[in-house]
Amino acid sequence: MGLTRNVDPCSDTYNVTASISGLFLDELPGMGLRILSDTDNSTTIMEKYSRALENGILSFKTDLMRELMNYKQPARKRFSGDIGGKGFTSKLGAATYYGQRMYSDIRGGKFILRGVSLILDSTEAVNLEIYDDYDLLYTYILDSESGRPHKTDIAPLELDLNTNYYFLINPVGTPYRNKLTCGCGGFHWCFDPEHTCYKTSRDGWTEWAMVAGVSGDVLADRSDWTICKDANGMILHGNFECNYVDSLCTVESDFANNPVDAGITWAVLYRTAMFMSTYILDTGEVNRYSLLGVEQINESMLNYSTRYGEILTWLAQNLEDDRSDCLCCKSPMGFGKISQRL
Repeated sequence: MGLTRNVDPCSDTYNVTASISGLFLDELPGMGLRILSDTDNSTTIMEKYSRALENGILSFKTDLMRELMNYKQPARKRFSGDIGGKGFTSKLGAATYYGQRMYSDIRGGKFILRGVSLILDSTEAVNLEIYDDYDLLYTYILDSESGRPHKTDIAPLELDLNTNYYFLINPVGTPYRNKLTCGCGGFHWCFDPEHTCYKTSRDGWTEWAMVAGVSGDVLADRSDWTICKDANGMILHGNFECNYVDSLCTVESDFANNPVDAGITWAVLYRTAMFMSTYILDTGEVNRYSLLGVEQINESMLNYSTRYGEILTWLAQNLEDDRSDCLCCKSPMGFGKISQRL
């Protein structure tokens, strides 16, 4: 959405704003540019609009999630912990690269990497290189301590769950063999990107991604490296989460023909207008709008709020399931299923 499609003839303090959706704030009743630009001269109209739009989007995300919880529920539990165990046995065979491969295609899902532990037979500094199927994405310097797990914390790194990720090291020493999962409670490890097998387990992360140990010599052939159910001397520390609202607006959004996409934009427009109205009422400037137009502004705010609430409810009831894998429908009878693995 944009501020205006035309330059106001009485002001040259702002520019025309582009709008992909075709909606403009100043075309809502009560949002004329003369009113907006004539109040609170401590900020420009573009500064007011930018602040209102930012707050409107953030508020819409929170409000929509709250409304969605009347009809939906999280499809899987949030996970925070480790991928890989601290216990280890024998050393791995000779190779140039060692590490883990992660695959997930959960729409809206993210893995936030917060640290990595290495279990090597040497004390050294080693580079962790994170690849996708095509490129080197990130490099971190890790430390190891001979014969015991050693953790290196890193700044949180968000990775979208839409591809393969390879967490690889090329150490001087040799990694020890540690387990990816406890293998208990009837859980059977699997890794098959063609037929994904996300499963519940005591480890928790198995609902979010498939992870395998990998090792090899030719980096360009990493997609063909043999996979195994060991963690290959590495422990990934982090958490999985799913953000439904981040998947609402994408490059594929069709504001002209998709009523849900159009509804999202209208909701943000009304919420932004509510913030702009508040800025007008809170102004310290004395003018005819702040003195005589309070009743009109209040009536406009009531209209914005009513329309905003109606659209939120409609969106919560009509958002397509294929936009995200974060949520699933609540049981109409209020029942749910839980499981416990021993």
